[in-house]
Amino acid sequence: MQNRRALLQATVGLGLLTAMPGGGRAQEKLESTVSVRTSGGAFGDALKRNFFDPFTKATGVRVVPISTSYGEMMAKTAAMQASGNVEWDIIAPQFTELAQISGYLADLGDCSSMPNIARDAMAGSCGRWGVLYVIGGQMLCWNPALYKDRQPKGWADFWDVERFPGRRAMANTGSPWATLMLTLLADGVAPDKLFPLDLDRAFRKLDQIKPHVAVWWRTGDQSKTMWRNSDIAMSMMWSGTAYEAKHGGVPLDWTFNQAIADLGAWCILKGAPHPNAARAFINFYMSNPESHARFAREIGYATPNKASSGLLTADEKKELVTTAEEMSSIIKVDADWLAANRAQALERWTAWVSA
Repeated sequence: MQNRRALLQATVGLGLLTAMPGGGRAQEKLESTVSVRTSGGAFGDALKRNFFDPFTKATGVRVVPISTSYGEMMAKTAAMQASGNVEWDIIAPQFTELAQISGYLADLGDCSSMPNIARDAMAGSCGRWGVLYVIGGQMLCWNPALYKDRQPKGWADFWDVERFPGRRAMANTGSPWATLMLTLLADGVAPDKLFPLDLDRAFRKLDQIKPHVAVWWRTGDQSKTMWRNSDIAMSMMWSGTAYEAKHGGVPLDWTFNQAIADLGAWCILKGAPHPNAARAFINFYMSNPESHARFAREIGYATPNKASSGLLTADEKKELVTTAEEMSSIIKVDADWLAANRAQALERWTAWVSA
């Protein structure tokens, strides 16, 4: 058993090679643990079953999940870097935000130290500061029992409380870009004209819906349980959370029309205490298409593993955000605008939502 584990560890760590004097290469030793930030709940459970536990079985490296909201993750990341005391290894920001937070992250270059990415992942999965690991959308969801004669078709209907009465829910996760974007879509701005975001216009429009918002959810798990605990009619939700809720018995429908991209990345923090185990985990994650297909069925997020799509049925693919039709219409954040305006927009959002 010990020899088998050593062999598996060497196999998983094939990409963890560093240059040695004279041009040689040496195998880096994996640390005994690695911490990975997740959003917790069913999503975190699915990661544990399909990736964390198999990685531990293959390598002996124990995965320590860190469950936090997005805003808490970003605040903690900044605080650790400022203090020089980095306690976490892997965080999971939006793929579109990597350039803006690159000062906190290890430079992965072309990801050649993790060869499974080139072999098993779709093109573009290596983002230098992080690796794409889930693909979804932030989309309009509703309770179908409340709208039997008509269905909402876009964000303008979210604001139309006369035709579509009922209490609303919106996200307050510390990353308000999707909310600002969908607000402008509701006000008639075309998807290709969203950027630069007109913040004055967005907050005027938000003022109209604020009295009807009963829940400002902070985590994916809260956005799921609120349907059972409150008489919510509509909400923006992450596609994977909505999928899990619906398959768990919550009456829920949704549309991918005007969905905002939800592209999660694995990133290794600069100064992470277990950098070798972190790279080994990300490399391991990108292989094993059967695990990726199971994860997609369980949680409703697609992944960049190229082979996993062939293991899903046509009906299963319809509920994911990776069909050609959905991918062509999903709306992405302008990373350059975000880099220049992130702090200002976040400060204004925080003041508005707290007022």
